[in-house]
Amino acid sequence: MFIGREKELKILKDNYDYNGFKMVVLYGRRRVGKSFLLQHFLQSLNTDIIAFQAIENSSKLSIEAFKDAILDVFPENYNVQLDSWKSCFNYLNSKVTNRKLVICIDEINYIFKSDNTFASQLQNEIDNNLKNKNVLLIVCGSNISSIENEILNVNSPLYGRRNLSIKLQEFNYKDASRFYSNYSSEEKIIAYSVFGGKGKYLASIDPNVSIKENIIKQILTPGGTLADEIDLLLKDDFRDPTFYKEMLNIISLGNTTFNDICTKLNEDSSKVATYLSKLVDLKMVKKVNTLQKKKAKDYRYYIEDNFFNFYFRFVYKRKNILNILVNPETFYEKFISDNLLSYVGLQFEKICEQYLIEKSLNNELGFIPLEYGKYFGKHKDGSTFDIDVMFKNNEEAICGECKFTNSLFGNNDLNELLNNGKELGLMKIHYYLFLKSGIEKKTNIKSDVNVITIDDLYS
Repeated sequence: MFIGREKELKILKDNYDYNGFKMVVLYGRRRVGKSFLLQHFLQSLNTDIIAFQAIENSSKLSIEAFKDAILDVFPENYNVQLDSWKSCFNYLNSKVTNRKLVICIDEINYIFKSDNTFASQLQNEIDNNLKNKNVLLIVCGSNISSIENEILNVNSPLYGRRNLSIKLQEFNYKDASRFYSNYSSEEKIIAYSVFGGKGKYLASIDPNVSIKENIIKQILTPGGTLADEIDLLLKDDFRDPTFYKEMLNIISLGNTTFNDICTKLNEDSSKVATYLSKLVDLKMVKKVNTLQKKKAKDYRYYIEDNFFNFYFRFVYKRKNILNILVNPETFYEKFISDNLLSYVGLQFEKICEQYLIEKSLNNELGFIPLEYGKYFGKHKDGSTFDIDVMFKNNEEAICGECKFTNSLFGNNDLNELLNNGKELGLMKIHYYLFLKSGIEKKTNIKSDVNVITIDDLYS
């Protein structure tokens, strides 16, 4: 079942319909759904398609596989010698007619890794042959730094050859809910908090059973779609992922400042900084702007992927007993059930932020924010406070309070939020309340306070 990606499909179709050469770069993090999007797009076409998915292999074997993909479309009766990228391209060029040809190279980063001349060879082929043909060339990759360095960087041989690039993002909370549209608003928020927005993870959800059943079946049960996902991904990224796992576990438990991470790991700050920087570069950890002066202490570190966060928060430290001493259902009831609501409460802030981003894009906030993030402040008496979600410019700001709890929001909560907002010293403050359980009677809600229910988030 294919869900969403209407915008990206239209971009690909528009470039396909162009009479001439186009090069499209599609890239993004693993599991986000790039290959599935390409597969769906290519299946919709009625033309010659050379589809080649590279794997981590030697250059010789990659050329052999590319040759086979070409000969599947343009076969020969004799044993044609295609033993180099150049000979493959030459043969391909001899077969191109006025009929549209689509060439799709998936996971091109593996080719860059095995052959540092490939970018130059592809550039030469584009400049001398393909640019004069009716060809759509799509290159796709999961290693973002590789794509940026080998194609998008000004110093790359391929710089300037692509007509556009699509950086495929995860589904946001609202688009993700299309995978489980029959869930209630509360269930949708919980599902997004656990499984996140990557296409593979969302596709693993069975919307006809409860979230609990999905967690047990897909994450906790041996052979589940996501049971070994984290270990497999981290082994691809790191030769020894042990310390990275420990760091991710520490962050998942709420230790988000650099000092807290160092203290909990009991490691030298220089080592922590090096490893943390790697996790940030790989987009596993997000360095969050607290909208204060840009000092190291003013940042917080959060696991970017919801599923990673859930796994390290609930499963990682106890995986040695899961399915060995404790069965999946007992594990869920003992270690997840009672703490799931508080965990979702932290992920709920991401959803509220995405809601306001969409409002801003639609010009519905009443002002144009210049930045957004979290805010950690201090009152004049020295007590500290934080604002869950803030959007601001030099004169106005939105202060958002996110409450995914069973308790009602009352006057004490409201007064605390208003007092925190006054500390910003801006001309105008807009307040947003994102509430799971509603408001107590007699709470003095004024016109500058916007109340958003969880149903409103999906309307």
